[in-house]
Amino acid sequence: MSSLNKIIVKKANLTVDEDIQFGGDKRDPNNEQLNAESISQNVITIDYFEDVLSPSYTCYVNCSDTTNLLSRLPVRGYERLDLTVGTDFGDLIFGDQEGKFNNPLYVTSILDVSKNEGQETFTLKCTSLENLMNETTRCQKKYKKSNISSHIRDILTDPKIFNIKKEELEERAEIEDSITPYEFIGNNRKPFYILTWLCPKAQPLQTGSVGGTSGFFFYETYDGFKFKSVDGLISQTGDIGASKKETKKKDERVAETYTFSTFIESEEKPENNYRIIHHYTDKSTNLQKNLRVGLYSNLTYFYNPLDWSTKAIPHKLKDELEKDGVKVAGKDVPIPAGDVSEAASRVLVRIGDKGMLAPTLETNQDDNVEGSGRSDSDMAKAFSRYTLLFQQSLNISVPCNINLRAGDIIKVQVPESGPNDTENKDLDQELSGYYLIRSLRHHFEISDGKNVTALNLIRDSYGLT
Repeated sequence: MSSLNKIIVKKANLTVDEDIQFGGDKRDPNNEQLNAESISQNVITIDYFEDVLSPSYTCYVNCSDTTNLLSRLPVRGYERLDLTVGTDFGDLIFGDQEGKFNNPLYVTSILDVSKNEGQETFTLKCTSLENLMNETTRCQKKYKKSNISSHIRDILTDPKIFNIKKEELEERAEIEDSITPYEFIGNNRKPFYILTWLCPKAQPLQTGSVGGTSGFFFYETYDGFKFKSVDGLISQTGDIGASKKETKKKDERVAETYTFSTFIESEEKPENNYRIIHHYTDKSTNLQKNLRVGLYSNLTYFYNPLDWSTKAIPHKLKDELEKDGVKVAGKDVPIPAGDVSEAASRVLVRIGDKGMLAPTLETNQDDNVEGSGRSDSDMAKAFSRYTLLFQQSLNISVPCNINLRAGDIIKVQVPESGPNDTENKDLDQELSGYYLIRSLRHHFEISDGKNVTALNLIRDSYGLT
């Protein structure tokens, strides 16, 4: 069995929703007064995107129409799209399902409109409701000193912002606990900006103490919002093939394994779903670039605007790996030997925001950048951790698997280069191993059956563990 040829659009209803409820209260999907029309027969291709660097997913639905749908409905943006796509790995569902909402899509723009001999083609760019709400809401209050993970929960459940019910938060979001205390003022900034702005300031609780590794990602997948540390993502062994409910029941989870082989059997077998159709290495270690950005060693000067003083904080990646127990995906971290990685190859200057918060917060806070509980070295640590994560990048295409998520770990097996006359090759020890899914694209071609999942994989080290 291969998912390359098993796709069907079970439902694609476009609804003119003139009363979108920002603030969490969704429209009743059974409201018969809404003007809805099925476009299931109009769909040509569907492209669905997730990325750990994006706080929201997007979906592009390409359609062909001969009934003047865009003008007749009409389609102007803000329309709700209830979409169900059936695959060998289950259904990909957005919107109305048996009388309840499941993350409906909303049209944000109509792209590539063209007419030819009575036929009109166009593409609907869609996103989640929270992505639209982000444009209409602001973080205005003062967030008192607390762990950053608590601030994430506060913003997501705020009645004036996203208004996700606290009892629903576990189903709508996965938030990893952080240990970093932090206090800040919203300053009327958009919630997605604040949520991503907090990521490099947070340290995971699993490090055990303040001063461990830094760096989180805030992003959205089909399952909901994620606030996950770099170390947390790397150390996971997620069961990619299981649904969310199935995963919770399992004590041990194992990452899916994908294998590249030129010996793709024509016979439909389950293992064909885990064949790598195509792969190429997008990026390997760039020594000169790493030196320029200060990955291996950097020096940060923190300027105090209250007394004009400066404080120099050196940071060496080698020391961080040895002392903080950084989790890595592979076997060998690409740190050059000798003096190349010892001397500070980049000097940074940061201006602290001392004096911006309440005077009481400035008492006995000389070791803090912002008088908020955050260590001076946190920024340098987060900077190095993010940069290290993107040291190796691999792009692969596999038979469409809707159970894959951005932020998941998969295992890739690539044979050594050589003659293609044998199937039993040794694995490439440098290229094979565990990778983090940085981004994914589910591509569905309804008529042609060319349905694939394109993955951009990243990791911070080389080799099989």
